[in-house]
Formats: sequence, structure tokens, C-alpha cells
Amino acid sequence: MTSTYLGVNQLMAGGGIILLGTTLIPLLSGLF
Repeated sequence: MTSTYLGVNQLMAGGGIILLGTTLIPLLSGLF
């Protein structure tokens, strides 16, 4: 477990959250 591996893991997790947010927000705003 190197620091670079952890950094990449965090980047992927952050990107996934951003991707989820950008796709869910328009869907939610469309519902309400």
C-alpha cells in the first residue's frame, strides 16, 4: 500500500462522487 496507490484511489472515489452528483442533480431537479 503505497501513498501513490492511496492517492489514485482517492482520486477515483472523488471522481465517482462528482460523476454521481452531476448525473443525479439534473434528474432530481427534473422530478421536483
